[in-house]
Amino acid sequence: MLGFLFTIIINMIGFGVITSGLLPGIRIVGEWPVTLFVIALVFAFINAIIKPILKLLTCPFILITLGLFLFVINAALLMLTGAVSTWLDEQSTALNGYLAIESFWWAVIGSIIMSVIGTLLGWLLDADRTRWWIYRRRVQAQQNQLMQQRAQLDAQFDAYVRSQQAQQMRPQNPYPPQFPPPPPQYPPNPNVPPGQYPPQYPPQYPPQNPAAPPGPYPPQAPPPPPRR
Repeated sequence: MLGFLFTIIINMIGFGVITSGLLPGIRIVGEWPVTLFVIALVFAFINAIIKPILKLLTCPFILITLGLFLFVINAALLMLTGAVSTWLDEQSTALNGYLAIESFWWAVIGSIIMSVIGTLLGWLLDADRTRWWIYRRRVQAQQNQLMQQRAQLDAQFDAYVRSQQAQQMRPQNPYPPQFPPPPPQYPPNPNVPPGQYPPQYPPQYPPQNPAAPPGPYPPQAPPPPPRR
């Protein structure tokens, strides 16, 4: 809201310069102070609503002419402001005055002068920091929020890098595991020959009957002697 008020003030100064006799083709007819304020207000609304639409529609011409077509748009908006002020003067009895522009070329010259005046006044207001103290707290809060987000992202990145380094330094197959392997159920017996392990019942060694074939289990009792 305050920025729009500054825009109206800058427009009033610009219209006051071009209608003070500097340009014979542009003048204010009627009561000067009230009409000047109404014209500046109308011009501010037209620039805020209609000018972005015209820029979008004429974007190819602006690119081809390297931005010179913007002077044509500003002149058209200035003439539209004059037409609106004339209509308001005819419709309302409270407004006794309007903006008179003789030709389109006077509108082009007047739009150029107003653009220069608006640029200079805007630069002076920014240099004097007239509006800076209003937005100082908001800008500072945004900067603090961005700094906090950056600090959080940096901390997350550092934690990720440390975790990756720890994984690279960790051995691939760590030992001992959480549960050591169980001992064998049947430990080898040095008295048992190879090939007989693990027998459930250890055989007699050496065998009682030398004629019995070797085997993993104890041999049967020797046969009785033959009868005569």
